[in-house]
Amino acid sequence: MTKQLMIYNDIQPLTSDKHRKLSVSVNSYDFISEMATSPLLATEIPFASAEYAVIFSAPNAEGDHTPLAVMGVKQGENLMLTDDGRINARYIPAFIRRYPFVFAGGKDSENLTLCIDEGSKALIADGSKGQRLFDDNGEQTDHLKEVLNFLQDYQYRAEMTKTFCKMLKDLDLLEPMQANIEFNGNADNNMSIKGFYTVKREKLKALGDDKILELFKKDGLELIYAHLQSLSNLNRLVEFKSAKLAS
Repeated sequence: MTKQLMIYNDIQPLTSDKHRKLSVSVNSYDFISEMATSPLLATEIPFASAEYAVIFSAPNAEGDHTPLAVMGVKQGENLMLTDDGRINARYIPAFIRRYPFVFAGGKDSENLTLCIDEGSKALIADGSKGQRLFDDNGEQTDHLKEVLNFLQDYQYRAEMTKTFCKMLKDLDLLEPMQANIEFNGNADNNMSIKGFYTVKREKLKALGDDKILELFKKDGLELIYAHLQSLSNLNRLVEFKSAKLAS
């Protein structure tokens, strides 16, 4: 199980019989305290790039890459999370916003099961506060219907994201990168971040006109340049880390 999926402690199918009185209230994002990166949908890149460095993961077993919002400079530490459980950014990735819900099942979107993390602190067993998921008759509330619509849209956009990343791979635009981070006055904490990929500008410029036009018409160029411009946001994380070391 990946570190991102470890934000879920006990994934169980959501049913009206078992969870009829349950309500949900996410008052803290402390469940992402150990997430150094968050998966992104391709359509999120323009929004996330304003505040996060957007990179691409190393290829998985299928050879696919995933867009990631960088939230820390080392594994197990989220520098974007404040002491009171808030995220120090205006934009919150959809991967995080969907918690404590998640679809489970095979790749066939018609056979996915809506699940909930029964180990989440966001759940209120007696429904005394927050958003109820079922009414007293066991029918879905408007809030649960909104959750289902959100997750279905997430699933659809996740497939779009795979298509975008495959296009980058097929065009051979992604290259492994390394970032060397130095902390003034704290040389012992200097580090290198490895294992991520970025679009190589030289390879992008070398593409033929037909490939550039295809990227443009599929909004790929917009996403690529948002990604490239976002890399300067690593400096913000270095500032956060420096302040943490100083304290």
